Amino acid sequence: MVKFSGCVAHTLMRRQGQIVSPDIFLDDFEITENTEELQAILGRCLIVATRFDYLCDHTSKYLELKNSFVMVVDRQEFEAYATELIGKFRVLYKNIESLPIADAVKDILHAAREARNEIAHSLTIGLTGCLDTKIDESNFKSQVIQLIQEVAAGDYTISVILSLLNKEPLLQQSSKDYQNNVVNWVLGE
Repeated sequence: MVKFSGCVAHTLMRRQGQIVSPDIFLDDFEITENTEELQAILGRCLIVATRFDYLCDHTSKYLELKNSFVMVVDRQEFEAYATELIGKFRVLYKNIESLPIADAVKDILHAAREARNEIAHSLTIGLTGCLDTKIDESNFKSQVIQLIQEVAAGDYTISVILSLLNKEPLLQQSSKDYQNNVVNWVLGE
């Protein structure tokens, strides 16, 4: 974070005798119908990204618990271990790397992770207040489509893995169809 000395900050905030508001605080609270639609898209992007992250975390911890030495410790020790494991935060990269799957499958999950990180950490930078004049809506939606397709491919993949582990039926839909359905939902179509 850049800090300015009092004199420099005062100079930056004064322009021809007027005090200029620094771009530190939110000051644009206008919500138009278009802005609301774009913010709804961003919200659904975060839902998809968070779901993918959660499923990877859940699958990784499920496998770790399943492969632990349940018979070696008593029930109380195992429950304490399980509670600690489930409550422990691990980064998405490590969760993916811990999965005993082929590298090609990990590549799909890592591509989804990178898209998820962009959604979670940089997609909304500068998108406060009224968005009508701040973004090119066509380019924004194209970027969202690309990112969500990557995350949805990873979500489909980790969901298949988790379904197989739980011996549950698989979704009768191709990965591409699943991606399209998720993209359409995110865009509100």
